[in-house]
Amino acid sequence: MSEVEVKEWVKVKFGERTVSGSEILVDLLARGFENKLQELHEEFLRGECSLEYFAEQLGLNVWEATNILERRGLKTTKL
Repeated sequence: MSEVEVKEWVKVKFGERTVSGSEILVDLLARGFENKLQELHEEFLRGECSLEYFAEQLGLNVWEATNILERRGLKTTKL
């Protein structure tokens, strides 16, 4: 995202209310994590990466990655 796009996104997301930089940062980080999770999960389902690689790329261990996928109702096996 460019700086202009981020400013526009902040305006749309938070409106006119005053928000802290940390609140914006947390939201952007969460969005980035979710996007990366989706991308890696698609690769995992296509057999392009292992669950271990999936977890490692998200900074998680396999148990944490499995737990996150299960809580979202996403497949944890390629079967």
